[in-house]
Amino acid sequence: MAFTTSPDKPVPHFDPAGDMGEFTYAVSQMPPGKAYMAAGTTCTWPQFLETWAKVNGVKASYKQVTPEEMIEATPDREAGTEVAAMFSYSSDPGYDGGMNLLSADDLRKAGIDCPLTTWEDWAKKHDWSSVLNK
Repeated sequence: MAFTTSPDKPVPHFDPAGDMGEFTYAVSQMPPGKAYMAAGTTCTWPQFLETWAKVNGVKASYKQVTPEEMIEATPDREAGTEVAAMFSYSSDPGYDGGMNLLSADDLRKAGIDCPLTTWEDWAKKHDWSSVLNK
């Protein structure tokens, strides 16, 4: 897997279909005026791939590429430009945009239940054969 994100920058992973309700309900129990990051797992892309490879019993690696390399690898140059910018943003300023965001862990520390799906659990629940059989 190759993106423009630095391999040491953490990125949140979230199951919107499975966890949006839980997270929204938990946030609704907090006082107003806060900003949040919904994530079941926050990890680097190399860690993400390590988990995916373990779940699927395969080898996988991550390579940081330049924006131009990502643009060239995308069939549509305009889309490639947008994708490269999106993944570059995860490195600078960072996925959180440089903001101080509260997480599910912060909600739990405040005594609010906030069960979220981990990346590993999400990966285990899905059929990866269309990716693995290429």
